[in-house]
Amino acid sequence: MQQNRAPELLTAPDVDLHAIADNHLNPERLLLKKADNELVRQAVEELPPEFREVIVLRELEGLSYKQIATVVEIPEGTVMSRLARARNRLQQRLVSHGNKESTTRLEVGAF
Repeated sequence: MQQNRAPELLTAPDVDLHAIADNHLNPERLLLKKADNELVRQAVEELPPEFREVIVLRELEGLSYKQIATVVEIPEGTVMSRLARARNRLQQRLVSHGNKESTTRLEVGAF
């Protein structure tokens, strides 16, 4: 006579549960991601309105160049130009912020 047993839990041998937990639940990573997101949000807010408008429509809303051109009522070429300029300004702002942060760390660490 077989007894009722609780089913055994089986895991695939190639699944590293610790790595999954480390990648998704690491408080340090979550804090850094939150700080990065805040920095990007702030940099986007500092863009001139015509650049902010197209970058938000493209990167956050997922609209195509053609859709953005229709919504903003500008030629597609202007959409592409503004996106390129917006991305360039964002990159400069984020790199600039990274350099300031690195310099501050070095100065503080020196004392």
